[in-house]
Amino acid sequence: MALPDTAEALGLTAFSSLDPSARSQLGQYMTPVSTGRFMASLFNSFSGDLRILDPGAGTGTLTAVLVERLRHFSSETSSVSLVCYELSPELSSTLNNTLDESVRILEAANVRAEISLRLADYVLDQSNGLQTSFLNDSLHDVEQFTHVIMNPPYKKIRSGSEHRSALRSAGLETSNLYTGFMYLAAQQLRPGGEMVAIVPRSFCNGPYFKPFRKRFFSMMTLKYVHVFEKRDSVFKADRVLQENIIIHAVKGVEPGKIQVSMSVGALEDSTLVNKPVERYGLARNLVNYSSVIHPADTDRVVHILAHKEDQRIAEAMEQLTNTLADIGLEVSTGPVVDFRAKELLLSKPDDKAVPLLHPVNFQDNQLKWPKDTKKANSIMVTERSRKHLWANKGSYVVTRRFSAKEENRRIVASLYNSDLPGQLIGFENHLNVYHVNREGFSQILATGLNIYLNSTFVDRYFRQFSGHTQVNAADLRSLRYPDRIVLERIGETYLGKALSQHEVDAIIDAELAICPEG
Repeated sequence: MALPDTAEALGLTAFSSLDPSARSQLGQYMTPVSTGRFMASLFNSFSGDLRILDPGAGTGTLTAVLVERLRHFSSETSSVSLVCYELSPELSSTLNNTLDESVRILEAANVRAEISLRLADYVLDQSNGLQTSFLNDSLHDVEQFTHVIMNPPYKKIRSGSEHRSALRSAGLETSNLYTGFMYLAAQQLRPGGEMVAIVPRSFCNGPYFKPFRKRFFSMMTLKYVHVFEKRDSVFKADRVLQENIIIHAVKGVEPGKIQVSMSVGALEDSTLVNKPVERYGLARNLVNYSSVIHPADTDRVVHILAHKEDQRIAEAMEQLTNTLADIGLEVSTGPVVDFRAKELLLSKPDDKAVPLLHPVNFQDNQLKWPKDTKKANSIMVTERSRKHLWANKGSYVVTRRFSAKEENRRIVASLYNSDLPGQLIGFENHLNVYHVNREGFSQILATGLNIYLNSTFVDRYFRQFSGHTQVNAADLRSLRYPDRIVLERIGETYLGKALSQHEVDAIIDAELAICPEG
């Protein structure tokens, strides 16, 4: 059995023996060997003296696949230093065996090798050293590497936690441990050093990861992005539902073309371990760097264009110049947080209460209220609740804040035309609401906007930068919109008409002069 397969098999045994709470605490999941071999194939250079970092090594599967590939570059490689971090004693003994065997394999290929197994928390170990370097604006005292390969822990970190404090002192404000690993490892790469990582896609957009994106992409340049079409493709055995991507990035080089690929399921591993990435038979698309990270975008949102059709959609969106403010509208998260107002909620309509609308009240672009569900239908009007209630006047467009990747559309919009009783209306926190100063706006404009948001064009564009199940108001603000006059023309033409998805798409494609695919 090859070394990576042995490391994987022993790792599965070791992980299965861990208490579930301990596994949750680690936030770590085993990388399948087939995925690891694909990751190793993304590295470009193995010449000279190599220093390789695996900051969350587990039983060493990723280090093993990289060593396996290095054997085929023995004539270029002078020496290899392997540095692996692992916090779990249950996994470290197997990791030690993996590293010992790695040295044997490299030396058999006439490559000098040494290992360093560090039983420590990578973030806490590294952030203290980087804090001093930041103050001196220098990294001359920081241990540096030529290659980083990683599957970092996926774990939220509280604002008052030791890890959050350590990363903050090292110059990064972040809410998840995996971005801390990526950031610190990027700091440790030498100029021209390469990083390959399998991580959740969540960092690609949204306000929570904005500080990370700005710092990371000031150091690193993307070269390759691989996305898995199915959410559970990689870590199926661990029931991980995050949408994961694999990235290859190089430190301190000028942006150029980015290769983007996608696989429907898990990456298969059926041919030579030294195969180039092209031999995986993936759907691939070569795109300009500016199409993935727009130069004028200060938020550094990452757009993943896996198909030629995605490129066409992105180019069409770039032709739209209007922000939401340009068309005179706002979008906000629904202001009523129901669990904070339990004593004011009513299951049935009441003369002393006003309607409270949830996502469940909007189905197939139709309002259904009241509705016999566990959700409250009304909220009492009091001095406390009044500030969270809006004018029941004009037309609003609402979208659900949470959707599943496997649904037909990520953005699901509906109209509310203020046709329920009362002077005030409540929008619950799981809705995003388009409004004008907490009031509705013209039904004609709302109808046009609703059709635009429900188009496949908008949905396909949104999926390029969002891997979340959550649709944030900030994401909706980042969209570009047609001219107000165009939206009003669409709204006036189709006011009150029920439209199929095909009809919606035909309307938007015609208005925006989008050519059909193919």
